[in-house]
Amino acid sequence: MLSAIATYLGLPTNYFDQHVHNGNSILRGIHYFPIENPEAIADDAVRAGAHEDINLITLLIGASADGLEVLTRANEWLPIKAHHSDIVVNVGDMLQRLTNNKLKSTTHRVVNPPRELMKTSRYSVPFFLHPRSDMDLTCLDSCIDEAHPKAFSDMTAGEYLDERLREIGLKK
Repeated sequence: MLSAIATYLGLPTNYFDQHVHNGNSILRGIHYFPIENPEAIADDAVRAGAHEDINLITLLIGASADGLEVLTRANEWLPIKAHHSDIVVNVGDMLQRLTNNKLKSTTHRVVNPPRELMKTSRYSVPFFLHPRSDMDLTCLDSCIDEAHPKAFSDMTAGEYLDERLREIGLKK
C-alpha cells in the first residue's frame, strides 16, 4: 500500500520502507461491548466519535458488524461495509502532514447498530501503521506550490506523536 502511495506522490516505490521498518506500528483489537439497555441510548449516540488517526495509514481488515462510517468531501457520513475479506485503508494525520494536505486524513466514526442489534458486540482489529520516531514529516517539496503553500511546521514523527498524545490527554 505504501509503495502505491509513494508512486502516486512521484517518490521511489521503496520511499517508506526505511521509515516504517521497526516503526511504532500497533495492531489493536477493539471490542465494542453490547448495549444492555438500548432504550436508554440516545438516537444520536455513537460507539466512537468522529476522529482522525494520528499515524501514516490505518488498515482495517473486516469487522464483525457494520458501524464504521467515513465523512465524505460533501460532509456526509458514508457507511463502510467491511466484510471479512475487505481491507479499508484510512489516511492518517502524519501522511496528511507529509503531503501538505494532498492526501487528507480520513475522518471516521463508529455508530451504534440498529436498536434490535444493540445487545451484540462489535469487534474490529485495525493496524495503525506508524513510522519510526525519527521520520521527518516536513512537507514534501513536490506537494508545495503557489496554490498550496506549506501548511505545517517541520517536525519528526516522534515529535508529532508526542504533541498529539498531549493534545488528547493520553500523555502529560
